[in-house]
Amino acid sequence: MKGSISKNNKTGNWDFVFNVGIDPLTGKRKQIRRRGFETKRHAMDAMTKMKAEILSNDFLDLTTMTYSTYMNEWFEGRQNHLQKTTFEIHSIYYQNVIKPKLGHFKIQQMTPLHIQKFINELVNQNSYSEHTIHLIYRIISASLKKAKIIKLLKDNPASGITLPKIRKKEMNVWSLEQVNHFINESKKTKRLTRCYIGFLIALLTGMRQGEIMGLRWKDIDMESQIIYIRQTLTQDAEIKYGAKNDSSIRSIHISNKLISELKVYRKRVFAEKLLLGQEYNDFDLVICTQSGKPMIPRNFRKEFYNLTEKISLPKIRFHDLRHTHATILIQQNVNVKLISERLGHAEIGTTLDTYSHVLPNMQKIVSDELDKIIEM
Repeated sequence: MKGSISKNNKTGNWDFVFNVGIDPLTGKRKQIRRRGFETKRHAMDAMTKMKAEILSNDFLDLTTMTYSTYMNEWFEGRQNHLQKTTFEIHSIYYQNVIKPKLGHFKIQQMTPLHIQKFINELVNQNSYSEHTIHLIYRIISASLKKAKIIKLLKDNPASGITLPKIRKKEMNVWSLEQVNHFINESKKTKRLTRCYIGFLIALLTGMRQGEIMGLRWKDIDMESQIIYIRQTLTQDAEIKYGAKNDSSIRSIHISNKLISELKVYRKRVFAEKLLLGQEYNDFDLVICTQSGKPMIPRNFRKEFYNLTEKISLPKIRFHDLRHTHATILIQQNVNVKLISERLGHAEIGTTLDTYSHVLPNMQKIVSDELDKIIEM
């Protein structure tokens, strides 16, 4: 580990830098730098001490590298690929759940039995839902899959693990009659919330909340009646370019009625913009505060729940408006492939699985149609 010591002309103090070889996890050269030593001797002593510590550190010895040491490097790389909120959630589960149980293991000594025992313990604790346990497992599996790719492991010990079966939650959706009631009665309420246009978009397009709240006016082609999904708003009210995944970046054809509602609402937004002038925060957002700023998602949902209660409709989650949209389309015999593309599902199987409860009723329509056309 060659190193050098030099005097910093700006501070008058001494600095050192030395190479610690190639990082086995990233394939890049790794350097250690320290600054601010009063004398050259102090810098030399500090560098010698740190070299000794580095030599005994297990990240240079792959046979003794612990899972926690590996994960520190793995998470560094993940930070550039995951959404901020997703990265934070994964980090929390790692620090609080995974690391205390698996972090001490030498990574090359981890076996499927270790991981299966860990998963079984989570199940038996009854402290985590099936969805959470699956997420925790995916974090472990993804990290070990990467370890195999970079030749740190011969096999992925997370392969073949038995996970708890996820029980499907009952989906709450509005009927077509309830959707029409929502639209008609909402307009009769006093001081109708500015968020109403967002609720309409959800019902008539099936867009996700983040997609609706990140929608800009320039993403709407009024003439061609198309909405383009190009950016989203996170739960922290931060604008993020792109969407949930590649298939989520899509275009959605919208109805004449929604176009009419959008045009009316756009006049209101433009009037607010003119009134505030330079003080207006122009993000070009459809759903925004009176000053143009992104709206906080939880406040947006609160407005939906308040309106639902006012007009005496069964309470459903805002996300269930997306399910309501898809369910109504299925009931109207719209091709499931088209519905899948509209919702931005990566695979049609996701749509079929999510709305399988609706499809059996459609089978009756098929058999009735066959009775009409087959002569027997």
